[in-house]
Amino acid sequence: MNATDDGDIIARRTLDTNRETPATEVVELVADLENREPTDLAPIYYTVNELLADLFSSPPRATADAAIEFTYEGYQFRVRQDGTTTVTSAGV
Repeated sequence: MNATDDGDIIARRTLDTNRETPATEVVELVADLENREPTDLAPIYYTVNELLADLFSSPPRATADAAIEFTYEGYQFRVRQDGTTTVTSAGV
């Protein structure tokens, strides 16, 4: 499933690209979707935080339109360098 297929999108958000720990927003988003506490979810910091921090702190030129995709807690995330995020079901 591709996060760009509009019919499959569960949520769209713009992450704060200046946040010190950007993966925290991913956890908060999933907690909101699942109606759970962030502390009840699996740790994400060591797996995704560095990828997001690199994407946001040293982004490629805007014309590159860089993005990363990853799964977390049954959701597929696509995060662009400007913070635009789409969330779909990972279908796992």
